[in-house]
Order: sequence, then structure tokens, then C-alpha cells
Amino acid sequence: MKSTSNTEKPRVVATIPVGAEPVGVAVDVHDHVFVTNRRANTVSVINSVTNTVSATLNVGLRPESVATDPQFGVYVANGGNFTVSALDRFHTLVATIDVGGPPGPPPPDMLRVAVDHLMSRAYVANRGLHRVSVIGISSDPPALSLDFTDVEGPLGVAVDPVSHRVFVTQPDHNTISVIDATNHDVVRSIPVGPHPTGIAIDSQKRRVYVANSGFRTVSVIDTTTGGVAEIDVGQSPTGVAVDSHGAVYLSHPDGLVRVIDPGSAGVIARIPVGSQPQGLAFEPHSNRVYVANGGDGTVSAIDVAGS
Repeated sequence: MKSTSNTEKPRVVATIPVGAEPVGVAVDVHDHVFVTNRRANTVSVINSVTNTVSATLNVGLRPESVATDPQFGVYVANGGNFTVSALDRFHTLVATIDVGGPPGPPPPDMLRVAVDHLMSRAYVANRGLHRVSVIGISSDPPALSLDFTDVEGPLGVAVDPVSHRVFVTQPDHNTISVIDATNHDVVRSIPVGPHPTGIAIDSQKRRVYVANSGFRTVSVIDTTTGGVAEIDVGQSPTGVAVDSHGAVYLSHPDGLVRVIDPGSAGVIARIPVGSQPQGLAFEPHSNRVYVANGGDGTVSAIDVAGS
């Protein structure tokens, strides 16, 4: 990230109305930002050039997470009925994939998804079934694989595009499980802070950032050495994203996004956004971080370079 001097700081440059209770955010390579609206059962598509909603897509019940692939499309994890909506590159629904779940109405925060493009897979963290399932995204239509990994209470999920290992948060166990993509075994369990939820990977710096929503820290995992460090960032960090220069953005229920400098490991900015911000994602073409404000139905676009 560019130097955040007194005249140049990250700031909100647009507030975009979307649907009811936006929670998950992902970007693609075509200047699109996808936002899951949990209470509307829709996904809003934002044009990052104009910062306006260009489409509203109907998906499954209570969409909680979204991931994209540059070749095969968009994948939406619907926690209300344990399905994944698969959309092609033109945002047309091509499959609704049942990943399974326990009987009865599920509570919130049941399903999240991440994509490994080179492996042509989507990984679905299914908190209801205590497993991480695999979807083959190159098949036509995309289909659930017989392969899965048993993980107790998985929620946040992220893929290292270099090692192809899958990192999964376990909020009820204060740990991260690391899954090997070759045999789908858990190869390491890493203790972190209380109630880890959001997770993001900086593959260039070989770091994994974990938002410990039950406390006030972010756990930083060095994937080369295996070491874990803690950074105090303020109460209840929920979502986490990393920009192209390694700066780390954290959403907090107090309506702030805090920014960590990767060099000093300190908080260098506090950015007011909307009510109850949750998921967030960095969009490299516009050099902005998009934040889903679950409490007021908006998305905040943060210019990471400021003015």
C-alpha cells in the first residue's frame, strides 16, 4: 500500500445500496464485485468502475459466502438450505448443488466457499456436517465430488494458490485446520485466538491472517516457519482481506475497518464504514476494498490509496 501520510489515507469513496443484510464479498477479473444478501436470498453485482449495482441475481436460501473463478464462474454458499449456486461467467445459474446438512432450520453462519483455480475446485466449509466438501468446477455442470475432509465445526475457508493447501477456521475450537489438496487429509491443526471466523492469505508474503472475533486479535500464521503471532486490533474483528501490497483490512461490529501495516504489524488507519460490517474483499483494478455492511444494506468502497 502507498504511504499513509496525513494527506493520503484510505477512505470511503462510495456507499452503494444493495440487498438486505449483505455479508459476503468476492471479486472477479472483469471489474465485478459480488455481494451476498443474506435476508434477500440474492447476490448483488457491483460494477467497480461506476460503483453501481449492475445486476441482482436470485440464488438459494440465505446466501452467506461467495467465491469466483476467472474461467468457470461464481459460486454462492447458501447456508439456509445447504446448497451452492453455481453461475457461469455470464452470471447465469447452471447448477444448484446440494452439499447436505442436518435436519431442522439451520442457525446463521453454516456455509462458506473458496476456489482453487489451478486445481479446478471449490471448497465448501460445512459447519452443519462438520466437513469440507469439494466441488469439481470444471465439469459441466459443476458437481459435488465424493472427496471431503472431516473437520469439526468449519467456517471460514481460504486456499493458498501456491501450495494449494486449504486453511479452515474452527470457531468453536479456536483452531485452524490445514488440508492437503492431494489426499484431502488434515496435515496440521494450529491454535489461534478465540472464535476465529474470517481468514485471508497473502501468498506473496507467505502469511495467513485470521480474525479472532471472540477477542481483539488477529492471528498471523507464517506458512514457511509455522510460527503464529498475535496483533491487537480492537474488539471482535470479523472479516479480513489483504490488498496487493500486503496491507490487511479488518471489519469490526463497531462500524470501523481497521488497517494493519504488514511491516510494523500495527494498526495504521481506522475507517468508518456502514453498520455491522462483515465480509470484505480487495478489487485490484480499482485499488479498492469493498465492505459488506450487514446492518444497513450497503457496501462501502474504500480507496486504499486515499486522495
